[in-house]
Amino acid sequence: MRRFITVDLPPKPIINDKCVRKRLKNSVCESCSQTCPVGAITFGSMDANINNELCYQCGNCLFSCPVDAIENIAPHERTYQNDHLVISHDEPLASVEELLVWHKQYHINGIEIAEPLVDKWLPILAALNIKLKTLQEPIWQLIIAQPPEIDSGRRRMFFRQKLDEQPLNKGQVRTGLNARKQYYPQDSWFHIQLDESSCILCGACAKVCDEQAITLENHQFIFDEKRCTGCMSCQVVCFPKSIQVEEAVAKNSEPMVYHYYDGQCEKCRLPFLAWQQNETLCPICAQHKKQGWL
Repeated sequence: MRRFITVDLPPKPIINDKCVRKRLKNSVCESCSQTCPVGAITFGSMDANINNELCYQCGNCLFSCPVDAIENIAPHERTYQNDHLVISHDEPLASVEELLVWHKQYHINGIEIAEPLVDKWLPILAALNIKLKTLQEPIWQLIIAQPPEIDSGRRRMFFRQKLDEQPLNKGQVRTGLNARKQYYPQDSWFHIQLDESSCILCGACAKVCDEQAITLENHQFIFDEKRCTGCMSCQVVCFPKSIQVEEAVAKNSEPMVYHYYDGQCEKCRLPFLAWQQNETLCPICAQHKKQGWL
């Protein structure tokens, strides 16, 4: 009688409850799905899922999720030698976000690619170097490796040569946009644009921001783009649509500071925050007056 061997399968990749799609009804964050090369990530109403049958765990989503909400996927292990990555076989393509971490964590400044694979990696290398140039970092050099010639009649000599070669190192990098922030503490990756003419200083954007990239206190409305991970939550909860978030790399980013004042509405007698020192109507009463209700 045959004995059956029980094999424990690895846990399925999931998106946990930290995901902004699961916390905000109208969230527009699509960072993970945009980097997935096989379309394994889908969204529903207050939900986000990974199709385990499609996912081959390339790890690109790990480097794009603004809140580190993806579990049971490990970053791809890559080989490197000295200060350059070595791509000798057809492995999952790295994202620019992953290579930016390699640049700092392992001090990588180049990539050696076997000749048949160069065309696949060139667009990623070009996009990486554009960002590195903006950040005033050394750009990566490309080394094209030629396939070795093998003399089948001299196998012993060939194996002796392989033993004499310097072994390659293997490693993984830290994942998540917060890891990237720690390696580039003075730089920003997103631009937060504020329309003062429509903003009513309600403070919803500051309350929903997990990274404290937006603060509203002591008569200062501060946007610190170095802390922003691009989850777009502030843009979603802003009902006057006064905030827009877009990707933009900047070196030595400085916080943007807007000043506001305390006001007292002459109609409803309630306190409010105002852009001008002599405002006499709160945003609600000002809107009612504009519509002819006051």
